[in-house]
Amino acid sequence: MRKLLLPLLLVLLAMPVLVQASVLTFRAPAGEPFYLKLDGKLVNHKASNFVRVDHLRPGKHYVEVKVRTRHRDYQLGTNVYVRHGFETNYGVDVVERKGKLKLRLLSEVPLLPPPVIVPRVPYPPAEPYRPAPPRYDDRYDSRDRCDYLMSRQDVDRLADAMKSRSFESTKLTIAREALRNNSILAEDLKYILQQFDYESTRVEFAKYAYDYVCDHERFYYVYDIFKFDSSVRELEEYTSRRR
Repeated sequence: MRKLLLPLLLVLLAMPVLVQASVLTFRAPAGEPFYLKLDGKLVNHKASNFVRVDHLRPGKHYVEVKVRTRHRDYQLGTNVYVRHGFETNYGVDVVERKGKLKLRLLSEVPLLPPPVIVPRVPYPPAEPYRPAPPRYDDRYDSRDRCDYLMSRQDVDRLADAMKSRSFESTKLTIAREALRNNSILAEDLKYILQQFDYESTRVEFAKYAYDYVCDHERFYYVYDIFKFDSSVRELEEYTSRRR
């Protein structure tokens, strides 16, 4: 009987890793609330600008997105692919001039495997157990990097607030405060950087904002606004050290 229990115990311990599901998220960067159907089933019964689906089977899924605005409704139906053990993040964009919705891939972030709990042995360990001090590892910050994403309306309000100020230092203070508890898309960060008058201030704020950028893989968008190659090289060296 004991010989049978050991293999069964090993299987039960390994199951959480084997069935580690994928995660799928949808967000509207401009803040429009939407309804989402996944494989024909309504996910959110109340419109929201962010929807997260946990414990999802990896592979192909059919999604239907519906956005209701004051003037008209927008609908989209398409297939998405979810990789095993990854959190796949999509953005929902309303393209008003074309009268349609657009779904774009924002990022794919690997999920951490769930911890495996090892059963305690029936005899005391050779040395007394001392819990290790908590350790911070910023490699996993990307899982939460897109929380509290600034909508396009928030970005526009921040830009207007900066335009109304004459001093560069005041603009920098306002921009820092706006990002302190939020995250931002690289494309929107580029727009905010354009509100500064001096190249040196743009470089300073771009460094500060890097940790708050949701889509790090698109950070290179901001390079277009810099006049000097030295500024771009300085940012590239900084971001390579932060990875």
